[in-house]
Parts: sequence; C-alpha cells; structure tokens
Amino acid sequence: MRIPPALAAKLTERVLELLPPPPARVLEVGFAGIHATPLRLAGYTVEVLDDGRARARANAVERAGGVIAAPSGHYDAVVAPAGAALTGVDAGHVIRL
Repeated sequence: MRIPPALAAKLTERVLELLPPPPARVLEVGFAGIHATPLRLAGYTVEVLDDGRARARANAVERAGGVIAAPSGHYDAVVAPAGAALTGVDAGHVIRL
C-alpha cells in the first residue's frame, strides 16, 4: 500500500519524534524523498532508496537531491511504509508508517 504524498508529508513530525537524536544516519524507503529535507534540517544524514519506479525516482531526486540504488552499511534508523521489504537493510531502528 502506498501512502499518498500529502499524508506522508504530514507524518514527518511523527518520524522526527520516533528517530534517535541527531546526528544519525537515516534511510528513507518508499516515500520518494518526502522526509529527506526536513530530516536533514533537523541534523540527520539521510539517504533515499530508489524503489525503481521512474516517477518516484524523479520526485525523490527533486526533493532529496539524489537517490541510492541499494542500501550501504549500517543505518541508525530506516523509515518505510508498513509493507515495504527491507531485505538487506542493516538498521538499528525501524520506523514503519
């Protein structure tokens, strides 16, 4: 299930409440970069994972300045939709919305 962009953007405040304190390395999966800029402004290092859909990738590049094709290394936290597959993601904390 995909969360509509307007609702996902409203969830950023909740994400900030659930994340460990900055500085922390965060992976955003499945939100096309919606949370990236607010999290960076709050002091987090954020990477946005490309989900392979062209439109989502274009939105993520516009919002976040870039995307990654695969997770790399350990993340302090990952933010993802409830049904997102997180195979291969090494994260200390998982936030599912």
